[in-house]
Parts: sequence; C-alpha cells; structure tokens
Amino acid sequence: MTHRLRLAPFALVLLAACPQAQAPAPTPTVDGAHPAPADPRVVEDTGDLYAAQSAPSAAKQPEAEPVKSPGTGRPDETNGVCRLYAPELPDPKCCEHTLGFDSKVAAETCGLQVYLGESFHNSCGFYFVPRPNSPAQWFRIATILGDTPRKAAEDNLYIMRRTDPNVTVEPVPDVPGAFWTKQNEYRWAFLPGWKTVRMFAWKTSSCSDDKIGGLLRHIIAAPEEVAGPRRQGLVPVAAPPPAPAP
Repeated sequence: MTHRLRLAPFALVLLAACPQAQAPAPTPTVDGAHPAPADPRVVEDTGDLYAAQSAPSAAKQPEAEPVKSPGTGRPDETNGVCRLYAPELPDPKCCEHTLGFDSKVAAETCGLQVYLGESFHNSCGFYFVPRPNSPAQWFRIATILGDTPRKAAEDNLYIMRRTDPNVTVEPVPDVPGAFWTKQNEYRWAFLPGWKTVRMFAWKTSSCSDDKIGGLLRHIIAAPEEVAGPRRQGLVPVAAPPPAPAP
C-alpha cells in the first residue's frame, strides 16, 4: 500500500478498486490544511502529493557510492606529505621512514616509466608502472631483526624453509655485504650500511637480477641520519636535497 501524507482522520483513504477503475482521491491535507506543491513537507510525484519521506521517487534515488580513501587505487597527493598509492588498503598512510629508497634511482636503474606512489602496510611499499598499460610493480623495504645481514637472512630462511625446503641464502653479486634469498620470481635482500639491517623485497618484473645491484648499492650508501624528510617534494629520495643558501 502506498503511504501518502499523514492526514486528518476524515481525510484521504486509498480506495482499492479493479484495474479498470479507481475512485479519484480527494485533495490531501496536512493538519487540516491543503499544502501547496512547494510546501517542504510534501513532494509532487506524477500529479499526486506525498509526504516527503514517503514519495515513490524517494525510493528510486540510487545510493551514493562511498568515497574512496585518499590514495586507494590511484595516485593521490592531497595529503601534502607524499604521493599515496595503495590499491589494497582502505585507508593508506605515507611511509614514516623510506629507509634510503630513492624512486628516481629505482626508475632509472630498473627501466620504470612512472612512479605511482608509496604506502605503508607492515613495510614501506613503492609502486611503479614499467610501461603504458602494464600492471603496477612494487618494491618493499623494512628494518628487520638480526645482528648482520647474513644472520637476518638466515633467520628469515629458517621460516621460509617450513614451506619451501629448497630456498637458500647467497651473497648478492657485486653488492658487498648484502645477502639474498630467491624464490621463483620473488627476491629478498638483506642490506648492510646502517645500525639496523634493512630487508628489501621485490619481484623480477620490478627489476631484473642483472639490474638490481645498482639500486641496492644506492640504498646501502644512503646516509642513516639526515636533517629532514627523505623526500624531494612528495617523492622519496635517499637523502633530502641540500637547503638553499640564504
């Protein structure tokens, strides 16, 4: 049954009738008065007046789509701190520490065309597009327990061997002091240079084995202590650019 205006006791009653005939409805009233179509308490729909909350057209209105959180599924710079990108996170945040990663060096070294942005989820992730119309690729970096890169790598290997007994720890070619574990297309490198070991993870689709050494050496060489945020504008760099001379 259609709900019309809340009427006086003697006012409109919808009349059930056969499909061929229906009695005309009297003019609706609100508290005994005849409201005009412009009255905010009513809505006009196909020639009839209805209580605003009960109009048939009110039920036809599609629900508004929820607004996506900044950075989810697309680059976003509205936070003014970093360029966010996180297709898998409902409420992404900028990385608190970029740990020496430099997006410009990564793009140049690994042949990546567009830097999409960063986001934090257990580790700091950086996303790129290698070429137009290609899927996003990623790098991740975090600090990890272990007195040395080799010890950290071996501790991580102990966990990995529960599911894959064939993985090993090896020195990274041409990157002194660094060790890595390889599993299919995935790579984990354990880096020296700072008081705390950094673990850097990627896929070979992000950077091939023959190119990654240049990026790892740059991350290792990044200064551990810096005076300002490790970004140039909103883009991560190994160290902040020098302040302009006064």
